[in-house]
Amino acid sequence: MADPARWICRPDLVTLALLLSFFSSSAWAASQQVGAGGSGALPLDVTAERIDYRQDQEVYEAEGSVVIRQGNIRLTADHATIQALPGILTATGQVHLVDSQADLTAERLELNINTEAGIVTHGRLYLPTSNSLLTGRLIQRFSEYHYRVKEGTFTNCDADEGQVPAWRMRFDDVDLTASDTLAFKGAWLCVLDVPVLPLPTLSYPLSSRQTGFLVPFVGYDNRFGLHGQETFYWAINPSQDLFISPSYYSNLGYGSDFEYRYALNRRSRGQWFLSYLQQTELPNVSGVTDTGQDAKKARGVLAGTHTQYLTESLLFRANVNLVSDPNYLQQLSNSGAQRALPSNENNLLATQLLPYGNVYLWGQYLQPLQLGGKDTFQRFPEVGYNLPYTSLLGSPLLFGTESDAVHFYREEGFTLSRVDVVPGLSTDVIDLGHVIGITPQAKFREVYYTRGVQSSEGQHRETFWTGINAASKLTRRFQLDEGVGLLHTLEPSVIYEYVPKTNQSNLPQIDQVDDLPAKNLLTYMVRSRVLEQSATKLFNWLDLMVAQSYHVGAVQTRARDFTPGASPLFGTLTQPLQPATVDIQGRRFSDFWLRAVVGNNLPQFVQAQTASQTFARGAAPMTGLRPSISQYVVVDAFFDPYRNGELTQFNTDLRLQDDTDWYVEVGQRYAREGPRPRRGDIWNPFSLNEVYAPTPEVQFVTAGGGFRTPWGWTIGGKAYYDVKNGRSPEYDILALYQNPCKCWSLGLYYLQFPDRAQYNFMLSLTGIGWTENFGTALMRQLFTPLLWGERGLPWASPGGPYGRPQIGTFTAP
Repeated sequence: MADPARWICRPDLVTLALLLSFFSSSAWAASQQVGAGGSGALPLDVTAERIDYRQDQEVYEAEGSVVIRQGNIRLTADHATIQALPGILTATGQVHLVDSQADLTAERLELNINTEAGIVTHGRLYLPTSNSLLTGRLIQRFSEYHYRVKEGTFTNCDADEGQVPAWRMRFDDVDLTASDTLAFKGAWLCVLDVPVLPLPTLSYPLSSRQTGFLVPFVGYDNRFGLHGQETFYWAINPSQDLFISPSYYSNLGYGSDFEYRYALNRRSRGQWFLSYLQQTELPNVSGVTDTGQDAKKARGVLAGTHTQYLTESLLFRANVNLVSDPNYLQQLSNSGAQRALPSNENNLLATQLLPYGNVYLWGQYLQPLQLGGKDTFQRFPEVGYNLPYTSLLGSPLLFGTESDAVHFYREEGFTLSRVDVVPGLSTDVIDLGHVIGITPQAKFREVYYTRGVQSSEGQHRETFWTGINAASKLTRRFQLDEGVGLLHTLEPSVIYEYVPKTNQSNLPQIDQVDDLPAKNLLTYMVRSRVLEQSATKLFNWLDLMVAQSYHVGAVQTRARDFTPGASPLFGTLTQPLQPATVDIQGRRFSDFWLRAVVGNNLPQFVQAQTASQTFARGAAPMTGLRPSISQYVVVDAFFDPYRNGELTQFNTDLRLQDDTDWYVEVGQRYAREGPRPRRGDIWNPFSLNEVYAPTPEVQFVTAGGGFRTPWGWTIGGKAYYDVKNGRSPEYDILALYQNPCKCWSLGLYYLQFPDRAQYNFMLSLTGIGWTENFGTALMRQLFTPLLWGERGLPWASPGGPYGRPQIGTFTAP
C-alpha cells in the first residue's frame, strides 16, 4: 500500500460513515438529518500514515494521523479499527470528531453499526449553538437520540484547557435526550469549583423552547416587603406558549401573572398579559389612607394586542389596556410615565385598502385613571373613507377626500353622533422659472351633529380652508476630500391660509374637528440643511428651521384654558363640552419658532419602560434592530418679537456616545410664565395661529446614561428634577457585573420614587436563564446602547453568538 495511503471505501463502509454521522450530529445537536447509505451517498475518505486490511477477518486498520471525512464531518484519531462483519468502529488516541453542530473529543470511541449503540470514554463535547460544554468519564449511547453520561460536568463558561470555569454543574449521572432535556442526578452547582448548591435532581432544557420551570427570583421593596415569584413555561406547540407566574408580596398580597403568546399563522399573531393580585393589606404608598374598609380585594391588569390580516388588503388589529381600578398604576407601577397616565387607551381597528383610498372601522375606549369619569365620551364606532390626492382624468387638477361618521357614547350624560366630510382640491406644483413652486389648495368641510351642547336638535357647520404655498429649494455641493462632500440646501417657503369665522358656541368640542377658529394667516419659514456625504458616512451637521406667522386679519382675543381645575363653559371637569377661556392681548406677529438639530438623531430601537402595563413584570418586547449610536443636540425654542427676542420656551436634548464605552443623555425644558403658542392645527402643522391661556413657569431637567469600567461593571442611572419646585419625582441607579467570559452576570438596581424606594438584584447564568423582576425593563433600556448583542445578560437580547431570548421565538405554522 502507498504511504500515506488513500482509500475510497465500498458501499457497506459508506453506511458505516453515515451511521457515524448519525452519532455525531443527532446525538449532540439533534438538528441534522442524514439519509441512509447507498450508491448515491457521499464517499468516505480515509487518510492515514498506514492502512492494513485483514481479508480473513474483514478488518481494516488505520494507523497514524488518521483522518476520516464525509461531507462536513471530520474524524481524526491516532488509530482506527473497522470490523466489517460485526459492524464495529473503534477509534483511539486523541479522538476528535467535528461537524456543523458539535465538536467531540475523547480518548476512545466505539460504535456498533448494527445496533447504533456506542460508548465514549473520557469524552468532551462542545455545542457551539449554546456555548455548552459537557464532559463525562463514560458516555453511553442507547439510540439515535438517547444518551447517558456518568461522572461529569456541564457548563456554559468559556475556559481554557485546565482553567477552572466561573461556574459548572458536577453530577453523578445525566440522562440526555437530544434536542429535549438534560436530567441531572446527584448534581452540585459549583462556583470556582467550590460546591455551593446541592441539586439532587434537576431537568434542564437543551432547546430554547421547552416546557418547565424558569429561574425564580426574590426581591425586597421597602413598601411592599419581600417579593418572590416563580414562572412555569408551557410550550404548547411551535406557534403558541404560556407563562404562569405565581407571586407573593409579604406586605401586599399574593397573585399570579399569565402571559400568552401566539402566531397562529403568518397573518395572525398576538400577545396577552393578565396580572392578578389578591390584596391582603393596603399598599403603603402616598395617597392611600386606612378608612376602615376591608383592604382585602382583587386587583389586576389586562393588556394585549392582536393583529390579523384577513386578506392581503384587509387588516384587523386590537389593543387592550385595562386595570381593575383607576388607582392601580399610580399605586403599584414602577414607571413614572405610567403613574402619570390620565387614561388607558383601548382601540379596535379594521381597515380595507381599495384601488382608490381605504375604508376603515375604528373603536376607542378610554378608561379613566387620573382624568375622566363615567361622563367621558367613548368613540365607538367610527367608520371612515380616505382618498389621497388623485389626478382627475389625467389633468393637473388633483382631488382627495377625508370623511368619517362617529358615534360618541358615555355612561352618564347625553350621547351624540357626528358626520365629517372634507373634500379637497389641489394641483400639481406650478413651476415659475424652475425657481419657485406654487401649490394652490382648497378644502371644504361639512360637519353634522345629532345634537348641540344645550339643544337636542341637530346642528351643522359649513366652512372651508384655502391656501396657497410658494416654495423654493436652493442646493449647492462642496467637495472636501476624495469621495467626501457637503450638501447644503436652503428651502424658503411662504403659505397663506384663510378660514372664515363660524359660530361654534352650541357645538360640543370633543376633538380638533370641533374647534375650527377663523384663520387669516401668513406663515413664512426657512429651512437650511448641511449634510456630509460619503460612501460610508452620512452625517447631519445642521438642520435648522425658523418660522413665524402674521395675522393678516383680526387677532386672537380669547384663549382656551386647560389648567387643571378650570371650570369649563359647558360640561364637567371630567368631560368639558366647551373649555374655559380667558381674555388675552392679541398680537399680529407670533413668536419666532426655531428648531435646530446637529448630529444624527435617529430613534433608538429600544422599548421604553412603559411598554409593560404591569407593575410586576418588566421585560419589554424584544426587537432585533441594533440601536443606533447617535450623537446629537436638538434645540427647540420660541422667541418673543415684542420683547427684543426674549425666550418664551427653550427645550434642548443632548446625546453623546463613545462606541460601546459610555453615553450620556440630557434633556431640559423651560417655559416662561404666560401664554403658550399652539403648534399647528388640523389644517397646517407648522402655522402659529393661536396661543393657549397663560400658565405658570416650568423648568425641568432629565439626565441619564451609562459607562463601562475595566473591571466588568457597567454603571448607569436616570434622574428627573423639577427645578422650579426643587424636587425630584424619580431617580434610578443601576449596575451590572459581567465576568470576563460573560457566562454569568449580576445586576443591581435602586429606584427612588416620592412615596417609596425599591431595590433588587438580577442574576444570569448563560444558557440556563435569568431572574426577571421590577428593574429588568429599566436596566435593559439604559444598558442596551452599550451591551447590545452580548451574551450573559439578564434579559432577552437579540444578536450576538449567544444573545437569544430565554424562551426563544416561535414560528407560525
